[in-house]
Order: sequence, then structure tokens, then C-alpha cells
Amino acid sequence: MPGQTHTTRAHTTQTQTTRPAASQTDKPAPNRKRGFLRLPDFKKKPVLKFISKRSGPFDRPVTLTRDRVYIIPTKAGLIFSLLLLTLLVGSINYEKNLGFVLTFLLIGIGNILLLSTWRNLAGLVIKREKASAVFAGEDACFNIQLINHQLFDRRSIAISHEGIEQDVVDCPANASQLMSYNIATKRRGRLDGGRFRLYTEFPGGLFIAWTWLDLSMNCIVYPSPAGNVDIRVNAQDENGENDYGGKSPENFSHLRKYHHGDNINRISWKAAAKTDELFTKEFTGAKPQELWIDWSGIPADDDEQRLSIMCALIIHANSRQQFYGMKLPELTIAPDNGVQHYHQCLTALALH
Repeated sequence: MPGQTHTTRAHTTQTQTTRPAASQTDKPAPNRKRGFLRLPDFKKKPVLKFISKRSGPFDRPVTLTRDRVYIIPTKAGLIFSLLLLTLLVGSINYEKNLGFVLTFLLIGIGNILLLSTWRNLAGLVIKREKASAVFAGEDACFNIQLINHQLFDRRSIAISHEGIEQDVVDCPANASQLMSYNIATKRRGRLDGGRFRLYTEFPGGLFIAWTWLDLSMNCIVYPSPAGNVDIRVNAQDENGENDYGGKSPENFSHLRKYHHGDNINRISWKAAAKTDELFTKEFTGAKPQELWIDWSGIPADDDEQRLSIMCALIIHANSRQQFYGMKLPELTIAPDNGVQHYHQCLTALALH
């Protein structure tokens, strides 16, 4: 018996020493329970699969039909519901007819606000707009157009991205309204606009109606231009010599109608004042000097630094209205100038 008592105590001691180890392995369980009880985040992303499927991506305008608009009470709405429940219980308990009248009157007002909030968003047509290119480090702006075909105004419609409210607008009856949201850029390339959230709490603030949409919007992000670039070293003319001089001498020839992308310095403002039309001056003379911005001729530590230097050279050449071309390992752009050529070169750098 004494031996058995000793072994029993030893067994008890072993179980006591092993219990803390078991409790350490079971520590994540309470966290999983808290995560299960945590409310879903309706602001940053659609949390239900059927909402995610209905939110896109779309490559055409989208009409907010009844199956794409969702509505839930706000915090104020939950407090309002608790107040109604309290009034109803008190009216039943004390048999107060005026309490019943007040309770059902407030319930009717709540139903009207529920329908009005949903109708403020339902039926709108959402159309994407083209996003303008930006340089890395700047904010990319994505614009959408709200089209209201109904005979009543839409008030206080907000847009958010990643849970941050970006813009709030009103859309008049039988009209359209632009609204936008911004995304910070960090690197060059093609930036996806992603999903955004449209929502409204108008008119009472007791309910919030919202929808998620992905309109397949994207933005070209140019490389960030390098600073302190030695223009004379990195820029070469068509003969391979360093040259960033002025233009060749030219003589005025004639006027022609203005085309989009023409050099603004060659517009004849006198002719525009007389005819209310824009004309571009044409010159004859020596062939314009062609400047080549060559990938292989730019010393840099890595490819990203080389792209930043080439971006700075393009900006400098465009500001001086020079004829410049660009050579990349798999692409060559012939020398030209103008706005279209400027964006063509920068886009090639962004997507390289």
C-alpha cells in the first residue's frame, strides 16, 4: 500500500507537470473563438461570396439593380431599433394606448427611411472613365460617372476604397455626375483600380445602402524621373555624339489646320484671333536634329535606375520641343516630338 501510494503520487505529479504544456498548445483556441465572433468588415472588401461574384469585374457600364444594392442598419439604426423595442415592451406592460401609437408611428417612419435609403442608390448607372497616367510616387485618380435616369435627385452618395472615404457627391435628376477615388502608387507599371464601394446613408442616417463594383479600370504609372541627371553625358544625337543643343534653323512656309499633339509653340495665335480656328505654322529648312535616348548608353547600377534616368531625359527633351527617339532592348521608337510621342515613350518605359 505504501508503494502504491507513492506511485499514485508520482503519477499525479507527472500529470500536473504535463498540464501546462497542454494548456500552452491550446492557447490559440480563444483567439479563434474571438475571430469567429468578430463582425465582418463591410468597408474594406465584400465578405460574402455571392456579393463578390456580383461585384465584377465588368468591362461595360453597370446598372445598380435591386440584387446589387444591399442595406443594413447603422449604429444609429440599431439604437433606434432598441428604442422601439423598449417602447413596445413598456406599452404592453403598462397597457398605454399612446405608447402603442408612438411606437407604431416610429416604426412607420423607420420603414419609410429604409425604402428611401435603398432607392437613393438603386437604379443608378455606373460608367468608368479613362484614368490619366501618373509618375511613380503620385496618386492615381480613378474617375467614375454616375448616370441618373430617374426623375428625382440622388443625395449624399459616397465612394470609398480600402475602407477610406474618398468623395461625396449629389446626382441631379436626369443628369450625370463624376466622382473619383485615389490610390497611392509606389512602382511603375499598370496599376489596377480594384473594387470600390458606393454607399449612402441619406436621408435619415439610420440605414446604409451600399454596393461593390470592379469596372476593370487601370492606370499607367510612369517611372519616377531621376534627379541630377547629366544631360550632356546621357543624351546622344543620331551620329552618337553628345548633343542637347537647340533646333536647326528653319524658315516659315505656310499654315495648316491644328492637329491634336502639335507643338503649342507653333500655333499661329494671330490667325486664331481672326478666324476662331487653330492653325499650326509649318517651316522649311534643314532637317531637325534627332536626339537618341539609348538604353545601352546610360550608365546605371540597375534597370530601375536606368529607366528613371531615361524618363528624366524624355521630360527634358519634351520641355525643349526637340525631336527625340528612344531605344530599349526590345523596342525602338523613331524620333518625333509632341504630346502623343511623349506619352508613347513614357508608356514604353512603364511597361518595360
